[in-house]
Amino acid sequence: MKDEYRVIIWGLGSVGKSALEIINARKSLTLVGAFDVNPDKVGKDAGEVLGLPTAGVTVSDNEEDVLAIDADIVLYYPPTKWDAGKLPSPTSVTGNVDDIVKFLEHGKNCSSTLPVFFSEKNAPEYFARIDAAGKANGTTYVQQGIFPGIFTPYFSSLSCMFSRSIDTAIVYGGEDDSVNSAPWIAVFGYGKKLDELSPERLYAVQNIIYTYYGPTVIEMAERAGLEWDEYSCTSEPVLSDAEVTTPYAHVTPGTIGAHIFTMCTKKDGREVTGYHFVHKASADILPNLSLDKYIEIKGEPNITISLDNIIPHEDPFLTSAAPSVNLIPSIVDAEPGYKNALDIPMGYMPR
Repeated sequence: MKDEYRVIIWGLGSVGKSALEIINARKSLTLVGAFDVNPDKVGKDAGEVLGLPTAGVTVSDNEEDVLAIDADIVLYYPPTKWDAGKLPSPTSVTGNVDDIVKFLEHGKNCSSTLPVFFSEKNAPEYFARIDAAGKANGTTYVQQGIFPGIFTPYFSSLSCMFSRSIDTAIVYGGEDDSVNSAPWIAVFGYGKKLDELSPERLYAVQNIIYTYYGPTVIEMAERAGLEWDEYSCTSEPVLSDAEVTTPYAHVTPGTIGAHIFTMCTKKDGREVTGYHFVHKASADILPNLSLDKYIEIKGEPNITISLDNIIPHEDPFLTSAAPSVNLIPSIVDAEPGYKNALDIPMGYMPR
């Protein structure tokens, strides 16, 4: 473990802010570079633009200048760069993969919260590009956030180790989007009538969620040694039963208040691994639609693991930022190439 890890944050949004707060609290982490294309942030101090103490690092929109900085790792928190003309999928984020390869080729390790994970199964061409760039340059890429990441498939895969035999492993969760200020939340159409969202819009919403959440169930099945022959994803918009106003939506009865997403692997039509997730405009509506987060394993023995406050209301982006920041020493010490978070020793968190 090194005494100092030099860090670049690429994308100074909500996740970047939480990451910088962690960096500021750790003696072994030093922010040395910050990249963003927002003209309101460029040329200003990275801490000040995020409402944090002065960081002593100026935000730049010049990629080569930032990549020329001596740094151990790039924490990559940009918007998802969907391929033009394609529906969202694990194979339609080429722009993000281009960036990751560029970081590795410039001698920087990389961690990201983006849906570029378990790509040897989900996007083999992306895996080959990233793995080759890392091995050629002695650098490592690891995806780690919350979902995909620490909640699924990390916790869920480790939880399977407590069983003698496993019939099913299913993760349940939900998010109160009244505290989620991420711009992409607008895709859910909270407060709109169902006929105001076209089938194409709803299909795009499904695909965005499946790209992030869905393939985690494949990794769970593979790591638990469970046989499966089908990958299934379904979604269901739910109409609100009450009126609620959040910072990001005004919802009235009969308009869209939530979405239920169910992703699973199956064997002979029976669910084997699953991720059942609810996005809700506010926790104050639809009380029967639970946002509880837990892992349920049926087998010998049956196991239920509950996770409380994994998305804290005071900072809902902390759970995305913390796993990637806390894994920095392990990523820097890992073998070069494309690595899944479960494939590298956790080691020691930064001091």
